[in-house]
Amino acid sequence: MKRLSFLILLISLSNQLSAQEFNYKNNVQLELGGHGLAYSLNYERIIFDQSKWKTTAQVGMAYYPPFVGFIDLWLPMSINQIYKIGLSHHIEGGLGIIKVYSSTRDADNQAVDWSWDTFFSARLGYRYQKPDSRFLWRIGITPIMETDYLKSEYYIPKSYRKIISDFHFMAAATVGYSF
Repeated sequence: MKRLSFLILLISLSNQLSAQEFNYKNNVQLELGGHGLAYSLNYERIIFDQSKWKTTAQVGMAYYPPFVGFIDLWLPMSINQIYKIGLSHHIEGGLGIIKVYSSTRDADNQAVDWSWDTFFSARLGYRYQKPDSRFLWRIGITPIMETDYLKSEYYIPKSYRKIISDFHFMAAATVGYSF
C-alpha cells in the first residue's frame, strides 16, 4: 500500500510539474538575423497558455539608415505555436507577414519615392524558456518570401501572376526578457 501511495504521489507531482504554464505573458526580444533581415526588436504576447501548447502574437521593427543599402523599415508580424517537449524546452513554428517601407533614392541619396510591400514569413525553431524565468532564448530557421501578389499595381488576372518572386532562407538567434 505504501508503494501504491508513493507511486500515486509521484505521478501527481510529475503531472503538476509538466503542466506548468509561463508566469509572464509578455516579452521583448532582440533577434539577430530573422525577419528583420540583420536584426529586429520584437514584442511578443502569449495569447493562449496551455500545459503543452502556447500561442503567441509577435510584432517587431527594424530600421536601416539609407547608407546601409537595405530596405529602410521592416515591420514583422506573426502568430507562433509553441509546443513543450520538456520543462524548459520547446519547439516553435509560426507564420506571418512583413510590411516593408522602402525608398528609391537619387544620386545624392535623397528619397524620391516611397512604397510599401508585403513579404510572407515563417519560423521553425527551438526555444528555451523556464516557466518562472524572465529570460528566454531561441534559434530557428526563418525564411522570407517576397511576393508580387499583394502589390496594388498588379492588375493581371490571378492565373498569370507570379506569386513568389524571391525566397530568402534565413536563420535567427534571439534573446528575450519576459515581464
